[in-house]
Amino acid sequence: MKYRIILTALVCMVFAVSTSSAGTGFNLNTKGIKTITLNNKVGSNQAQFSSKAPLENIDGGTATVTGSFTLDLGNLEATTGKVLVAVNTMQTGIALRDRHLQEKDWLDAESNPNITFDIKKLSGVQIVSSGGGKGVAKANAEGVFTLHGVGKAMTISIEITYMEKAPNDLVMIKVNDFPVSLKEHGVTGRKGIIGSKVSEIITIKATLYGSAN
Repeated sequence: MKYRIILTALVCMVFAVSTSSAGTGFNLNTKGIKTITLNNKVGSNQAQFSSKAPLENIDGGTATVTGSFTLDLGNLEATTGKVLVAVNTMQTGIALRDRHLQEKDWLDAESNPNITFDIKKLSGVQIVSSGGGKGVAKANAEGVFTLHGVGKAMTISIEITYMEKAPNDLVMIKVNDFPVSLKEHGVTGRKGIIGSKVSEIITIKATLYGSAN
């Protein structure tokens, strides 16, 4: 009797572990792991950034986004990948300010041509809807955000939409507003500018489009 109880307990533990590690997935006809490449076939891949400072505001600044990631449709938590923003594509609405942004005392585009986010995993995955050829989920993307050559661990709130289409399935990702500290990434700017004309905290969001291979 004693051994039967122990055996039952062990079976329950194994079942609990396997269930918890199964991950959260979409209920779609498409299965397995997909490689998603960001492209502009459906919409324009762009990040938007804003700065609100006492003497000047930058609203709706844009930059081009590229990258790719792997998406396990049965285990969204296992998502990994890399998203890149080219510094030389950043536009603030004023050409002279755009050139200053690329200089060494700002983002130093020559030494650090890309702002990157390395996705390590997703957490807090919640399926919003799934079925009829379309799946929508909300999650937190955990990874390393690198700006000006300085990487920091960051968690970003996102929404993923997966659509079954011929010949290639489509993916849209909405990246909700997240703050980036210039100081934490070693961006000093010209003396007296940060804090007066440029905010110490820059807010970024993005809408990304890709197709599955």
